[in-house]
Amino acid sequence: LAAPPGLARPRPSQTDMARISESSDDSSGDESLPALVDNSGSSDSDGSDAFDGKESSSQQPRGAATGKESSSAPRYRPGQRVRISGLATKPELNGVAARVTTDGFDESKGRYHVKPDGGKSTVGIKPENLEPIVDDMDELDSASGSSTSSVEPPRARVAELEAEAEALRRQLAEARDHAEARATAAAAEALAVAARATAEAKAEAETRSAAEARAAAAEERARQAEEVHRAYRSAEEEARRAEEARQREAAEAEAARAAEAAAALEARLKLRQLNLSAQRPSEGELKARDSSLKKYEAARRKLVKLGDERERSALLAELPRLNLSKYVEEVALAVAEAPLKLKDVVPAAELCSLMHRTYATFTQALEPPLLKAATALPPPPPRPGAAVASEGESERTARLLRKRSALRLLFELVAVGVLPSPKRPLGALRDVMEEDTASAAEATRSGEPAPFGNLQVLQPFVKYAAAEPLLASPPAHAAARAAAGGGNGGGEAGGE
Repeated sequence: LAAPPGLARPRPSQTDMARISESSDDSSGDESLPALVDNSGSSDSDGSDAFDGKESSSQQPRGAATGKESSSAPRYRPGQRVRISGLATKPELNGVAARVTTDGFDESKGRYHVKPDGGKSTVGIKPENLEPIVDDMDELDSASGSSTSSVEPPRARVAELEAEAEALRRQLAEARDHAEARATAAAAEALAVAARATAEAKAEAETRSAAEARAAAAEERARQAEEVHRAYRSAEEEARRAEEARQREAAEAEAARAAEAAAALEARLKLRQLNLSAQRPSEGELKARDSSLKKYEAARRKLVKLGDERERSALLAELPRLNLSKYVEEVALAVAEAPLKLKDVVPAAELCSLMHRTYATFTQALEPPLLKAATALPPPPPRPGAAVASEGESERTARLLRKRSALRLLFELVAVGVLPSPKRPLGALRDVMEEDTASAAEATRSGEPAPFGNLQVLQPFVKYAAAEPLLASPPAHAAARAAAGGGNGGGEAGGE
């Protein structure tokens, strides 16, 4: 009988065993009942229970055989459940449940082939190391080999026990279901009560929080309004002070620029006056200066770096001590080819003024290379198969920068009186403009956009010429000429 979990397995009583003994055959040669008792797997701790109620004449180990094992009737049949015990070589198998395999008992080795639960292989175990595990009362029936009539009383008892067990199981299930239902109902009711309490507490907390939030929001709005009002007043005051400071700074800056422009104009007017009435040194004074090649080479190296303020200042300080009469053309060419930036044009004009006031041939030597640099054209496109490549982007940029600085230096020399007439510089300006006009017309005929390659040359020059008083204001020329003692030429200068 398979007992339900938690209930003890029903076992036959002494009375049932006595009935079996009385109804069985009394022949001494019948060994089925002892075998039945031997296979019952009694759970008494001393293992001394016998089938007829009398004590056994000798104590046997639990599950031990009562006689020799027979190949025709082994004590454990294939498929029977047994428990392993008493092993010394494999103690880990002691207490493990197993099942007798289909090979059964091996008479040659005196061992049963059993497969432990959870194991993958079979092992051979001696009979004295096995104990039966009785799963139901049919084990007794199959082991005893008695007739159907001889075991009827135990079967009736078994049926009664099974009915009682079934009734107990039903009662237990009903009681468990009832307890679970009551527990579930109680839990549901407790959850409902807790949920209601939680909802009420939450609603109350939300109401209180909402009221507090509204009050805090009102206070915050009032505080923010006050801060905004104060910030607005402060911003107005700061804006007023900033505007006053800006206007004051702008006025001071404008005054400083005006004073600087006036000082620069005055200095350039003086420079122009000096250039227009140049007082050059005599031959004797020039011979007294240093005219060595070594000094000229040092000066030429500084001329190459004319854009460097430190080298330029050193050269301006050194020129009054040198005699460069033999190298005037070389100096003029070095000035025309020097890589100048727009900010270096005015200092370069000062150096040219010094050379102009010292050497009469300097201006004539300087103007042609400057005009050539100001009107430099791009190289013609190479012929098919020619080894010379067309002008690259870096070469084009360098050429335009030289044109820009050369054109600016030409008109600066006109402004400070180094060049006597603006006719040739104006011709160079016209050539630069006509170059763009021609390229634009050609591009229009071919349906391409106009390149305007000289735009970066002309744009800064227009800004310079528009703001240059010595170029845009003829009275300034006349004033400079009058101050230099050349009043008779004022009208010509104004016309130019």
